[in-house]
Amino acid sequence: MDYSVGETLRVDGDLYTVIGKIRYRNRKDQCCWEEYRLQPKGGYGREKWLSCDDIYKEYSISEGAWNVSRAGYHLVDSGEEIVDAVWGSVDVEVGDRAQFMEYEDATEEKIISSEIWDDGEEISVGYYLDPEEIESCGDGLSYDPAGSGGGLSYASTGFGGGRSGMDTKKVSNLVSVISVLIICLIPLVNLASIFGFSLKSHSIEKYVKKSTSYGYLTSITGEQKQKAQVYRSFLDLDATARDIIDGIEGDTEDVQQNTEDGDNTIAILTAKEYCLIYVSEDNEVLVQISSRKYAYTTDATPYRSRARTYRYFRRFYYSRGYAYDSTRYGKNTSPYSAGGESMLASDSSSDFYHSYSDSVRQSSIRSRSSSGGGLSSGK
Repeated sequence: MDYSVGETLRVDGDLYTVIGKIRYRNRKDQCCWEEYRLQPKGGYGREKWLSCDDIYKEYSISEGAWNVSRAGYHLVDSGEEIVDAVWGSVDVEVGDRAQFMEYEDATEEKIISSEIWDDGEEISVGYYLDPEEIESCGDGLSYDPAGSGGGLSYASTGFGGGRSGMDTKKVSNLVSVISVLIICLIPLVNLASIFGFSLKSHSIEKYVKKSTSYGYLTSITGEQKQKAQVYRSFLDLDATARDIIDGIEGDTEDVQQNTEDGDNTIAILTAKEYCLIYVSEDNEVLVQISSRKYAYTTDATPYRSRARTYRYFRRFYYSRGYAYDSTRYGKNTSPYSAGGESMLASDSSSDFYHSYSDSVRQSSIRSRSSSGGGLSSGK
């Protein structure tokens, strides 16, 4: 596999633009591999790195992380890597060296990588890919990081060059199909832009499950066969909340952080989900995600949470979601039926994360509007 800066890739179902590329050489066996710096299409989501080792047939995607526990992981590779070539936007130069260590979990699917450079250690978390999960979607000839032309940056090693695209007949047929689709979708897209909503349904669970910033912990079974999923976050509390809000493009109904009892729990309510971000009794940042029906029918203590976190879990939902959900799930028994003034949460309009979510959502709406509802060539 060989990709160029500016090329569009579909990796594990998501679209990215290659904005940088590094060719590394293992000093021990002199084998080389490439790592690609990926920017999510549309400007939302976290930057990723795609590693392609065609010699050992190993492919993975990862992202930077902090305070990562290696518990449950074992060392599978280590050595010294040397930068042989660079393209595009990267922060290394030809000749730079680093000590590297690779760890795998018991499933041999998830990985943790450590690189020790002269100026410090860089840690990333990720998972392995099958070759067919990486797909090129376009040439890399138009990349211009400076916005003024001539943006491709190749090292003087002779590496690089663009990949060939589809033949003219295929391109012509594809353009015809896309044109018909655009004509049919324009009325609906414009309507979405006018009223400020997205045609895409955002799911916290799907975002967290796919992101390498989180690791699955357990599932809690509640009433009416509803479940809550619990993940460990490799980010701190604030970064976790921002990352999730960014990941769903601010598509929330209400967001608020608890400021009472010394608790900093952050609750997020969307049209379909109830998400709680909190520090556990083991001082880990955990994320519990459930359907709103789970929240309506079950008030079980969040996984390994403190008593004050549990109180806020109940109080926020009762104040923000219970009244509406009772019209949807009223036929089901709810532990919140008794109500009470003590369960009311304070107003969230001045909450930082509430305002942050509004800002992300408005930026997303403006982005969709300015690009014709997400059908421009930049999407």
